[in-house]
Parts: sequence; structure tokens; C-alpha cells
Amino acid sequence: MKIVALTGGSGSGKSTVLNGLMDYFQGRVSILSLDDYYRPREELPKDSKGETNYDVPEAINHKGLHKDLQDLSYGKNIELETYTYNRDAMKSDRITIVPSDWLIVEGLFVLHNSEIREMLDIKVYIDATVETRLSRRKNRDLTVRGYSPDEVQYQWENHVRPADKEFIEPWKDKCDLVIDNENNWEPGLEQLIKMMES
Repeated sequence: MKIVALTGGSGSGKSTVLNGLMDYFQGRVSILSLDDYYRPREELPKDSKGETNYDVPEAINHKGLHKDLQDLSYGKNIELETYTYNRDAMKSDRITIVPSDWLIVEGLFVLHNSEIREMLDIKVYIDATVETRLSRRKNRDLTVRGYSPDEVQYQWENHVRPADKEFIEPWKDKCDLVIDNENNWEPGLEQLIKMMES
């Protein structure tokens, strides 16, 4: 089993590229999302105003992710609680992940932990402008997750952009491939598929 990491800032289009890979490989890939490795809400860090901050590496259970990556690489199935974070509720479902030819790991901080980085075969950065990403984030959080415009703007200015600059953007030049998802991500997806099949 080989492992591909997809990273990039919030709204860059990681899920879009991921869905493209799933469509192409048709069952030959397994997926892990860092969204399913957030620590329990009561353990998540808070900012100076007491607001929960999901946009720092400390919010992620990297140790649990590393163990699951090891288990999958040894051919073992893993069980996960998958989470959907909305403004007023958190939904979860229990799923089983089975090893495949390729494992795709996607998330903001997938490159943060050195032990996890050492396991990766291909590192991919999904890129889009700040303005485009904010627009996408607003569309998701306002229409899907139930946040108010003020809450979305506060998170963007105080959590998302600081995390971009400190923890995510520095990886852009260190990845094996940068996919431009400002307008058309498909050429980048084709490049990634060629890398995976070579």
C-alpha cells in the first residue's frame, strides 16, 4: 500500500481532488480524513475570546492517525468514528476502512507530524487564492454548517488565515505536486494520477 497526502488551506478544494481520485481509481483507494481525528470538543484549544479553534495542529490526534496508518500498512482493517461538525450539533457514524492499493490522507495538518510524513509516498498541495477560498468557505459554512456571517468572518481572520500562514502555506514548496484549483483542477489531477501509476 502506498500513501498520498492531500493538503492545502481551507476552501482550496481538497475534497474536489479527492473525489476525482475516487472516481478514477474505482475502489482501489482507501480514504482517511483528518476531520475524523479531531480531539473531543472539550479538549479542543480555545482562543483568547474563548472560541474553539479547529485550525491549529493541536486540535488533531496525530498519534491516533499514525497508529491507523501503521495498521492499514500492515494490512489490518481499522474502525473510525466519522464526524460532521455543524454549528449546533456534531454527527458521527462508525465506519470500517480496509487497506487498498492506495491510501489517500487529506487534511489541513496532514504534513505537520514528522512520523506521519515519513510514511508518505506522494505529498500534494492544493492551491487557490485567499479570496476564492474565503468565498468557498462562506458558501459551505453559511449554507451547510449553519454559521452566521460574523462567525465565519471571525474564524477566517482569527483562526484560518493565521493557520494558513504558519502551518500550511510553508509546505507548498516542499510537496511533490502543486495542483492549481483556482479555476480548473483537472490538469493537476491528471498529473497526480500519472505519478501514482508510474
